[in-house]
Amino acid sequence: MENSSASKLIAAFVLLIIGIVLIAQVADLGSDVTTKAGIASESQELITNGTDLNTTGMIASTYQIAQSPDGWKIEDCPITNFVIKNSSGSALTEDTDYAITASNGTWYLLRTVETKATLYPDNTSYATYNYCGDDYMNLSWGRTGIDLVPGFIAIALLLASVALFYNIAKENGIIS
Repeated sequence: MENSSASKLIAAFVLLIIGIVLIAQVADLGSDVTTKAGIASESQELITNGTDLNTTGMIASTYQIAQSPDGWKIEDCPITNFVIKNSSGSALTEDTDYAITASNGTWYLLRTVETKATLYPDNTSYATYNYCGDDYMNLSWGRTGIDLVPGFIAIALLLASVALFYNIAKENGIIS
């Protein structure tokens, strides 16, 4: 094998190694901006009147989740998959036990006997939900494009490596 073929072979292997490392990084960065973040079991301390939940009116007190949408997220990226659970893990029923305004992350308990029985005596609930991070791409076509980038990089690197290996094989008479 002559010197230029050895150099090309080394370059092809280096290209493959760099490509493998870069594809993983590009895919991770793409995932960060195309996937909503999730919160599991965010503790929400419920307001009580000493020994019982404060559900004396039509609607109990209003609560705010930690990752409430603000700015562009209010209209373009509301909270999704919102669930309230009690301390033993039993989920409350949306629109029966609680209601949420997904655009601003505000939720409140509805005044029902079942709600009080489910939450009392712990007076603590746990919110689980998905929200948009600050770097989230809110345009669906933009998310699709970003998700395609790692695949195109992989194809380009594979084709460049195949071309280098083909060139080396042709120069050394392995293929005609």
